Amino acid sequence: MSSRTDILIKFLQVISWITFIGLCVQTGALIFNFIFTQFNPVAAKDLYLGLDLSSLFGQNEIYFGFLFSFTIVVTAIKAYLFFLITQIFSSLNLVKPFSEEISKLIAQISYYTFSIGLIGAIAHRFTQTLVKSGYDVDSVGQFWNDYTAFLMMAAIIFVIAQIFKKGLELQSENDLTV
Repeated sequence: MSSRTDILIKFLQVISWITFIGLCVQTGALIFNFIFTQFNPVAAKDLYLGLDLSSLFGQNEIYFGFLFSFTIVVTAIKAYLFFLITQIFSSLNLVKPFSEEISKLIAQISYYTFSIGLIGAIAHRFTQTLVKSGYDVDSVGQFWNDYTAFLMMAAIIFVIAQIFKKGLELQSENDLTV
């Protein structure tokens, strides 16, 4: 294994940790804003990153709760997804890359990626329904507009997980024959 590969893996691990921490902060801020809005409805005007759902909050608090819950759940699952990615980098052994732990992590990543895509699709459809009903909620779509990419990525990662599982079986067979 070359030093360039080591440097690249360390760099990707650092980027994964930074992304994980950023998504945790974003999730925490969204949760705080949601709770704070329950006690101070004026806060719905500037929730997070300029997100303004004050008109929805004023018109229908239940829809506001559903929409904001979608936002929190999608962001939280994205954070957990990046935590799993950091776990892969922590467990990665390029000398013997096929391990049970890495195989399970890749499978979990595919499932959580699919979950993000599925919840994002549901949230997108819910947002479209609210827009058709006259609510001004277009700005919240920034949290799940990439749901189709996550669905496609889930399919690709699932295939990689299956290939990795087969590689693990072949590596085990090879270890037994030696």
